[in-house]
Amino acid sequence: MNEFVKKLISIPKKDIEEISKAVSLAKSEEAKARDFYQSNSEKTLDIEMKKALAFLAKEETEHFNALTGVESALKENWKFAVIKDSVLQHLERPVIYPEKGSKANMEGNSELAVLLWAMRAETKAKNFYLAQAEKTRIKEVKHFWETLAEFEAEHFNYLDSLFSTWTNTSDYIMG
Repeated sequence: MNEFVKKLISIPKKDIEEISKAVSLAKSEEAKARDFYQSNSEKTLDIEMKKALAFLAKEETEHFNALTGVESALKENWKFAVIKDSVLQHLERPVIYPEKGSKANMEGNSELAVLLWAMRAETKAKNFYLAQAEKTRIKEVKHFWETLAEFEAEHFNYLDSLFSTWTNTSDYIMG
């Protein structure tokens, strides 16, 4: 068992194939998100954006590694690896205060396009994980997918706060 795994649980064989497919797809998406964040972290000249994107790349790497542990247990032991919650939610988020000015500065801003893509990707990942949680009757598997969904929702909220600060919209819509 690797350092991410809390325990292995037996699951019905009929569920292993479906869970394996979902884990494989999730790994692929986490890798794409990691690579996107890392690449754009290296490209941007904005120091705050560089830190934010590097942080997100690191978190996506953690998700990828946790999913790899689940995948390995499914393939090698025909069991589900229950991942420690602390593995999925332990990184300290950097405090970022981008000082980008007003809406007028938004045109042609490639960092803004990155933020918008990232917000969309985090929402899609959250929805994927919630859909996987709905498909299973196994408590530990459901908890795993729901924990990942919560984490992606936190990523979205973090990015949304950056977007609000970046664009200086002072948006107080519904709170």
